[in-house]
Amino acid sequence: MSLKSTPKSIVILFLALALALPSVAQQTRGEKEWVDSVMATLTLEQKIAQLIVVRVPSNMKPAAEKEFYNKIQRTRVGGVCFFAGTTQQQLRQTRELQRHTFIPLMVCIDAEWGLGMRLKDAFSFPRQNIFGTLPVQADTLAYDMGRTIGQQCRKMGIHVNFAPVVDVNSNPRNPVIGTRAFSSDVERTTRLGIQYMLGLQSAGVMAVAKHFPGHGDTETDSHKTLPLVAHSREHLDSVELRPFKGLVDAGVMGVMVAHLNVPALEQQEHLPSTLSESIVSGILRDEMGFEGLTFTDGMEMKGLSGHFNPGEAAVKAVRAGNDVLLLPANLEETMLALREAALYDPAMLQRIEQSCRRVLLAKYRLGLSNMNLDMLTAPNADDSLCCQMILEGIKLNQDPRIDSVLLSGISHHAYPGCQMVVMRHGQVIYRRCYGSYVYDDPLACRVSPSTMYDLASVTKVTATTLAVMKLVDNGVVSLDDKLADYLPYLKGSNKEQITLRQALSHIARLKAFDNYWATARTPDDIRRMIAESPLQKKEKYLYSDLGFIMLADVVEQVSGLPLDKFVERHFYKPMRLTHTCFQPLSHGFDLDNVAPTEDEMTYRNRLIHGVVHDPNAYALGGVAGHAGLFSNADEVGALMQLLLNGGVYNGHRLLSSDVIDTFNTRYYTRLENRRVLGFDKPLIHGESQHVAPEASQSSFGHTGFTGTMIWADPQYDLVYVFLSNRVHPSATPNRLALLNIRTNIQSLIYQDLGLGKSCKK
Repeated sequence: MSLKSTPKSIVILFLALALALPSVAQQTRGEKEWVDSVMATLTLEQKIAQLIVVRVPSNMKPAAEKEFYNKIQRTRVGGVCFFAGTTQQQLRQTRELQRHTFIPLMVCIDAEWGLGMRLKDAFSFPRQNIFGTLPVQADTLAYDMGRTIGQQCRKMGIHVNFAPVVDVNSNPRNPVIGTRAFSSDVERTTRLGIQYMLGLQSAGVMAVAKHFPGHGDTETDSHKTLPLVAHSREHLDSVELRPFKGLVDAGVMGVMVAHLNVPALEQQEHLPSTLSESIVSGILRDEMGFEGLTFTDGMEMKGLSGHFNPGEAAVKAVRAGNDVLLLPANLEETMLALREAALYDPAMLQRIEQSCRRVLLAKYRLGLSNMNLDMLTAPNADDSLCCQMILEGIKLNQDPRIDSVLLSGISHHAYPGCQMVVMRHGQVIYRRCYGSYVYDDPLACRVSPSTMYDLASVTKVTATTLAVMKLVDNGVVSLDDKLADYLPYLKGSNKEQITLRQALSHIARLKAFDNYWATARTPDDIRRMIAESPLQKKEKYLYSDLGFIMLADVVEQVSGLPLDKFVERHFYKPMRLTHTCFQPLSHGFDLDNVAPTEDEMTYRNRLIHGVVHDPNAYALGGVAGHAGLFSNADEVGALMQLLLNGGVYNGHRLLSSDVIDTFNTRYYTRLENRRVLGFDKPLIHGESQHVAPEASQSSFGHTGFTGTMIWADPQYDLVYVFLSNRVHPSATPNRLALLNIRTNIQSLIYQDLGLGKSCKK
């Protein structure tokens, strides 16, 4: 199972635009035909009924429940709202209610922090204010929460969630908003509100921003009285209204209008904002350009019902521009008053027609025209896992020690900037970008999630090892085949007996490396020098670049494709990795996309930027089996998640689970070789230093000379990626290693998530 949160910068806007309710002029042909066909069958009373959402009473006895179903069938109201019970109880009632309707009901819930807010056996997230305390890099956790709540709503047959709260929590004496709001900061409230909204709507659930025009700076509760918001229009524009404008611009489908007394926006004294045409139609519709559904707050609340009778309130609310009357205090009186007003006022009749069309259009876009009640189900273990991942992301983002270690690396000149990603069960739960491409330059590019880093030896596992896996998986080569079977330049050399398994395990008696670049004129010169190089006398573990240079040649000889083209075709393109490649400048990226490495004065005599740092890989043309790949933390994490998923990514199988298991097996433990095929592992005995001591023995990964590290732990379905350009401006001293930053951070991750405790000494 993969729950991966793919990079959202491109798809979020698409999802928002796809789900945002269009204007009448923007309807598709199918939408218009359905709405027109339904409208043609409705009487005036039935059109009015579509504007009403009623409360589903809790703990009804069988007789009362039957009477409620009959009432829904008789009145043909447009929707219902659940407030209490269990998931199974609500599922049963939802099915029965929908079976008793002529037009499918819009099912609503007020689940700001999850279904557990209303259903006692469902999951609850932290209140919104917790997300407001996290760093800006953690904003996507609000998206993930919205998406997860939305997915659970859809399973339950819920179409509308009255969330998010985008009131700015600017009054500490506010009795009703408080922890329900994201923040007292306008920008943070807007950012997080948009993320939550987009998450909900990406799951096909209408988000409803509330409480317009802003309930944050009040000292009374509109459930009990009519609160006063005494600010000037200028203040309201800059504080209370700004989050709503942000969500409208981002495509929110619904807005809930609160019962507030706002003299700066409504001249009539003590007229609740719900009933104010200047607020609902003038500001929300005309000034902000909102074309979605407007909901009143609960009309039974004393902020409204304490001043107006149900019929009068209903007429004024619709005339003001509200489309949906939520929880009227008296359904019959409400419908009768609207009918009488429509019969004697053509403008009122037009308003009812307009709102009815909006409601029907929303129902169509939310899939109500084609419901399958048999598909409804309660949240399951996968949903619980998604919820747990978000909680774990909150834990990591609340730990100041991780930030401290990452920032200390920059201050100690261990690296000018870095990326870090943590994934759990395929979902990104922590993402950080710090610093710049270079030190002490205010104009330098800041590190972003799309910044590409030279992966150095991480290339061995994210390109070469994957390619050999694919060949073995396809039965084209065997691990016990000899390199010389495929590489003519090894014929007659002392390397004729080296197998693929030995080269992948760094047990082939090869030299670690050599300065071939210093004398080679062509790539073939390097291959000749490798073939002529001496072997170690004893069979023992010795990490070597040479074996992977030759393995890349095997890939090309067998497949007919050079290594870069092979992995692009079989892995990077199918996984839609857009920032993973060799030779990035040849792939259309410019220098602003790539972090520089060393200011090298021995071989190339210049700053190395956009081309591979490793000199032998450079001499081989920039594509080599041991180095040369560029990528970012998100996409390298995706490659590791592919392996944890047993070879499946986004529903497509790219490798078999058997070949992954084969490559994650130690074959030379008799020689105290901790490594498996291609990948590094924890020490077999004792506490590891190159990887967190909490990492399980099933874990695997790799590091790179330029300051990179990737690690996957199948026991915990955990991926950790750290990328930096620690070799800038000089490869020495290696402060990244001296300070043990990569593994110290990894250890904190295990500790925060409560994993690997049995491994700790």
